[in-house]
Amino acid sequence: MEVYLEREAVLNFLPIFAFILFLSKLSGNISAKFGQPAVFGELLAGLVFGPAILNVVHMNEFIALFSEIGVIFLMFLAGLQTDLKELKKVGLAAFSSASFGVILPLFFGAAFSLYSGFGISESVFVGAVLTATSVSISAQTLMELGKLRSKVGMTILGAAIIDDVLGIIILSLVIAFELGRGNILFLLFRIFGYLFVAILLAKLFLKRYLDFFSKLKVSKPLVAGTIALIIIYSWSAEVFGSLAAITGSYLLGAMVSFTEYNERISDRMSTLTYSIFAPLFFFSVGLYVEKGGLEAGLYFYALIIFLIAVLTKIIGCGFGAFVTRFSIVDSLRVGVGMISRGEVAIIVATIGLTSTVLSRSVFSVLIVVAILTTMITPLLLKAFYRTQ
Repeated sequence: MEVYLEREAVLNFLPIFAFILFLSKLSGNISAKFGQPAVFGELLAGLVFGPAILNVVHMNEFIALFSEIGVIFLMFLAGLQTDLKELKKVGLAAFSSASFGVILPLFFGAAFSLYSGFGISESVFVGAVLTATSVSISAQTLMELGKLRSKVGMTILGAAIIDDVLGIIILSLVIAFELGRGNILFLLFRIFGYLFVAILLAKLFLKRYLDFFSKLKVSKPLVAGTIALIIIYSWSAEVFGSLAAITGSYLLGAMVSFTEYNERISDRMSTLTYSIFAPLFFFSVGLYVEKGGLEAGLYFYALIIFLIAVLTKIIGCGFGAFVTRFSIVDSLRVGVGMISRGEVAIIVATIGLTSTVLSRSVFSVLIVVAILTTMITPLLLKAFYRTQ
């Protein structure tokens, strides 16, 4: 009986899968024709055909799984395109941007939540969720614009990694305080221990690993070996390092970029990612918004939290770049590139809900804010690059 039900679930998913792929590419093409990033059309398609408007497609375990793989692969490709020499040059700017981009949303998000009558732990958690950055949308938009390897692109990628570490520490502290458990020193040990071990292993064995798989007498061995390693790095980042899975895949991509397999892997992974997994990820973002998901009394609160989410990243990250001698325009581009909260904020908010730190009503607000910030990021980035 269980096998039959699983088979039935697969058969129900297959036409939905085809519909999402077809609709995503069509919507992306329409968006591109109007001079907007293709990813915006794919995000909008998920919102329109999801529960919020037409209610045609709903989130399920298959879409969630494919979209998770999609964002992992996207960040691996972003890592492959990372210019590490340029990343070293903007290291100070990335740290400065990330620091101000964490402090401002944390303070203003928590302060306004306290003012609105929420408890201390819940208010601080709201601020902590607003510190999150999902750089996958920005990375995709910058790739479309041909700007990922620029000074601004490298700063955004570097700041997102630092942002991830700082945000995880804050979130863990809030949950530990609320639940009366947790050890901050152990958390720091896990984060930096993972980063050290992951980089060391890549330096020692990655080249030999790829050499081995490239010589296997089977079809597409290099792609299969790379995918296996991407999944291991992503899984271990979250399980052992307490970091987002995308941090692990991005880190591996950056390390693979040092090898002579860079272009071969990039070509094959791009085909796989952008034909199957990425469309499902971009489409799935809109499926988290439900019709009538917000309580009527929280509309004003949601609006202000959304404005805080947008402005604190633009001002905070932009100021962090500006003080490290970026131009005003480039500083604003860095700030805009850090707006998207995407799947990172959704995952973190879900942790808050299951940990009983967040109420269902505040959780709904954060989900809507995560979706809206994700949707406006490609539009704003494109607009700021029109100044050239």
